[in-house]
Amino acid sequence: MKKTIISLLLLVLVLSSAGIAGAQSEKPIVLGEGDWPGIRAKNAVVSVILKSMGHEVESMLAQDPLLHQGLTQGDVDAFLGSWMPQITDMRKKYKGQYEYVTQNMTDGIYTMAVPSYVWEAGVKSYADLEKFADKFDKKLYVGPAGWASEKTMKKAIENDIYNLDDWETVNSSQSAMMAQVEKSINNEEFIIFVGWRPHWMNTKFDIKYLNDPERLWESPYSWVDTLVRKGFEEDYPQAYRFLQQFRVDVEANDKWIYEIGYNESDPNKVAKEWIKSNITEVRRWLSLVKTVDGKNAYQKLIDDLNISG
Repeated sequence: MKKTIISLLLLVLVLSSAGIAGAQSEKPIVLGEGDWPGIRAKNAVVSVILKSMGHEVESMLAQDPLLHQGLTQGDVDAFLGSWMPQITDMRKKYKGQYEYVTQNMTDGIYTMAVPSYVWEAGVKSYADLEKFADKFDKKLYVGPAGWASEKTMKKAIENDIYNLDDWETVNSSQSAMMAQVEKSINNEEFIIFVGWRPHWMNTKFDIKYLNDPERLWESPYSWVDTLVRKGFEEDYPQAYRFLQQFRVDVEANDKWIYEIGYNESDPNKVAKEWIKSNITEVRRWLSLVKTVDGKNAYQKLIDDLNISG
């Protein structure tokens, strides 16, 4: 009788583990990835952990609007780069067609910036731009088309806020804009561009963010949300739990971005080295999380990376 009970208990445990594993989809998890190092860095760290859990991971590279649209169409499973409140209108457009998971980063900033020597010359506010219009060649470098910075500065031009009615916005990829910023700084030329934190620009360059007395921007302060497509939690319940608990501070993100975005270090290597050095924080991310085959995800990760926890 005792042997029968033990056998039944073992069978229940096996079936429970099989249930955990069976609940996970076998399809690769597709992470949305944009043209900025912050999302590449976060995706690298998340990918290492998801792969250790037993998932295949792929990335879809596209601009912000297409990544949010991809969530609604099922082409993107998860996106960890939804900057708020800068893209509130885009989020409203697709409201109800995706699922909000959590804020994965707070204490960010997103507004127009200038080199420190431009600030010291007297450009400390958007209101100061008019006085130095010729030095700026009346150009506002706003990054890729569709970014909130483009929309905000076009609103200023169209409504003649800060007397910017005869200025123009300049679109380019994030990397091309940073190259232009570096060139201008090396030549000590005037330039105004969209800046944000976290980003390696804050480490590499001495820059200042402009004051906004007319409140052209809803707020210069920002946070970043994690979004998933509808049905993701049902298809990947353990991955969903991990993403719920995945949060990073600005300082950590800055380190990743500087290594990956500026030093061009291998993202996978940077991610693994950071995880090894910050295993206590990673343990919080993986609290009560199981692998695809029902094992402790944290223990599996430290075994995979040959580290002590």
